[in-house]
Amino acid sequence: MMLFKNKKTILGIFVLCSMGYFGTVSNLEVNSFLRGEFILIPLQALALIYVTFWRRQDIIKDRQDAHPTRV
Repeated sequence: MMLFKNKKTILGIFVLCSMGYFGTVSNLEVNSFLRGEFILIPLQALALIYVTFWRRQDIIKDRQDAHPTRV
């Protein structure tokens, strides 16, 4: 995975992606309630990815604490 060192570059990419997504969802001809749900779907997906990654890191840390390596 390519790591960006410049936070402004990452912020710019996220802003452009979010503007494109919001513009696309705004042009959909669906019920206004569903339009709001479509806007929240990426936020829910990102929260799920974050929580999964956070839990995985905790599990790995607990395993390392339970079985320390012998030198």
